[in-house]
Amino acid sequence: MEVPRSPRVVRADRQSRVSEVVPARCSTGSPASDRQVVMASLMDWVPDVTRAAMRRLLEHAEKVELANTDECTLRANFMAAAYDQLYPPRPRFQTEWKRFDLLVQVGGWATVIEFKYYMVRRTYGLRGEPLAYKGGAGPKNESEFYACVQKLRTALPREVGDGRLVLVYERESAHQTRHSFHRSFGHLAVGDDFLQVDSLTVGPLEARVLHPRRP
Repeated sequence: MEVPRSPRVVRADRQSRVSEVVPARCSTGSPASDRQVVMASLMDWVPDVTRAAMRRLLEHAEKVELANTDECTLRANFMAAAYDQLYPPRPRFQTEWKRFDLLVQVGGWATVIEFKYYMVRRTYGLRGEPLAYKGGAGPKNESEFYACVQKLRTALPREVGDGRLVLVYERESAHQTRHSFHRSFGHLAVGDDFLQVDSLTVGPLEARVLHPRRP
């Protein structure tokens, strides 16, 4: 089958090097499987952009503290990293597009990205006295996460090429409980739910870039 060329990716760690990914023209014997294999190749820019976004977020956190970053911070830095790394042409973005966090259009390709950003936060009173923790790991986060996976597997609009789920969490927390984000999500792997899983670590942040498998 005919496979269009993917956008070029300028890798953040080697700005002078431009890597162009052109997927092999192969067939698995199933049109649906062929499409997923091709899109997995075309979407290989997402892990690179995610890593760059995590670095940008940590630079921002040096000014505002990591506990004061959230999912919107991650999305904004992802868009900035994608703008710098993907061309030609430059990507176009729409946040909160239909039921999805972000739509990225590069040339003729349209991709939706969902973001999940998990962190334990300590709250403080006006005099700096420590108060309760917020945002701990547990079944509620896991249920929310897998509902998002299911949405990407079954509810993508026909005109959208494919989707990714970018999961970022703080690996270690000063607030120790029997639950942790890494215990919940660190084991994610290719299987019935995921066609591709990329694991990234940048400073205290851990990420999984997930390509949900469409039925």
